[in-house]
Amino acid sequence: MKKLKLRVDILETLQAEKGWNDTELAKQLGISRSRLWRAKLPENHPEYCSPGENLITGVLNAFPDKKFDDLFFLTKMCS
Repeated sequence: MKKLKLRVDILETLQAEKGWNDTELAKQLGISRSRLWRAKLPENHPEYCSPGENLITGVLNAFPDKKFDDLFFLTKMCS
């Protein structure tokens, strides 16, 4: 089984280029700051949350020049 992951390093680079803090980025994405924070956490963190539909569409809308594969990737899940 595969799992969708956010390319946090790429997102943070794009965020820095825009000069947005996490509150401003979350507003641009149409999600809460805490939801953004949870998506940026390492996968093994107990409060990590994988990207959902709102985060995915928000990121793609905020950075329309980027492709899906630029911002997300599939990884194998451990069982």
